[in-house]
This record gives sequence, structure tokens and C-alpha cells, in this order.
Amino acid sequence: MSQLMANNTKSSVPLQFTPEPALLPARQQLSSSVEVLTEIFSADVNLAVWQRSLAPAVASYSQQLLSLLRLPLQHFISPEQLPDYLQPALPDAPGKEDFIADLTLIAQMFACLMECQQLGLRLKVLNQAMCPRFHTDHLCCRLVTTYHGPATEWHAGALTDNNARVQQLQQADVALLKGSGWENMATYAISHRSPALAEPRLLLTLDPVWQD
Repeated sequence: MSQLMANNTKSSVPLQFTPEPALLPARQQLSSSVEVLTEIFSADVNLAVWQRSLAPAVASYSQQLLSLLRLPLQHFISPEQLPDYLQPALPDAPGKEDFIADLTLIAQMFACLMECQQLGLRLKVLNQAMCPRFHTDHLCCRLVTTYHGPATEWHAGALTDNNARVQQLQQADVALLKGSGWENMATYAISHRSPALAEPRLLLTLDPVWQD
């Protein structure tokens, strides 16, 4: 240690410290166009939402899953394998094929955007708020969509901003939530929480998985 201090003392070049760059004010992009999802790659965007409505067959099957889906589905899988995985895993009821096609399409789009080979899939029925407090995700990005019931709540401020206005996604919205693990993060991760539930909620989340 003394030798290291001596070396630093003899140096003619003073030590300089580069300050952390200031975080950019965050923006949230919401649109009825699916292309809005690409906005997640903008440095100051921490939430991109494709506002859509479900086809009647998908909406009907989603509602049936509230009572038919006994156990949550949780699996690491490639989008190409999803139909073969979901076919035996999901209960038979009218609209099943449409539901599988819709979920597979969302997974394929997300995997293409994230350039990943696999996804961490979670499909579950919730009867109470899973994460009732505002938080951020400690990962790169997460796709969230509520097929039935109240959807995710979020606010535009930093996590510690207690005065930020609380806003809420709508049923069927497809949202990309930027987490703190985003490489070269230029703004703060999106703060969000589970909504209070007066009725069951069917929630899908997808996480990107990269293979070494």
C-alpha cells in the first residue's frame, strides 16, 4: 500500500474522475401501431406500449382460463417451440387455437426485437396483487400483457418520486418495460406495480434469454 501511494505521489499526471452522466428525463411511448415497440431502443424511453384489443375468440378463451388454468405455466422456451408446448399444457375450450396463435405471435415479435433465442415465459391467473408496491425490474427488458382483468400500473417518475401520477395499462396492451439491466442505461427504469384486483387477472410476462 505504501509503495502504491508513493507511485501515485511521484506521478506528474493528476488523477481524474469522470462523473456519472446525468440521467435523461424518461419518456413513455404509447400507440395503436405495433411499430411503437421499437421505441424501447430510444435512449430516453423506458416504456413502449402497443395499445390493442383482443379478437373475440382470444378474449373468450382468456376469460375461460380464469377457471380452467389450474397451475401457472412457467418455462424457458424458443418461440418456435411455443405451439407444441402450449397445445397440451392449455385446457381445451373454444378459442384455444386463436389464443395460442396470439401468444406465439407476441413471443416471436419480442424475441426478434431482443435478438434472443429463448424466452422466459410465465402465464398465470392472479387473484391478488403479485407485486403491490412500485418497483423496477433488475433485468434488461420485460414484456407484460394482461389478457383479462386489471392491467399493470406505472408512473413516469423515478422510483423514489412519490408525487408522480399513477397511470394504468389496459387489458390486451402489450408493454415493454425497460429495466435497470439495460446496457448503457441513459434514464431510469420504469416504475410499475400490480393493480389491486376486484376480479381475477390473466397475466403473461416474457423475459429475453440469451445463450452464451
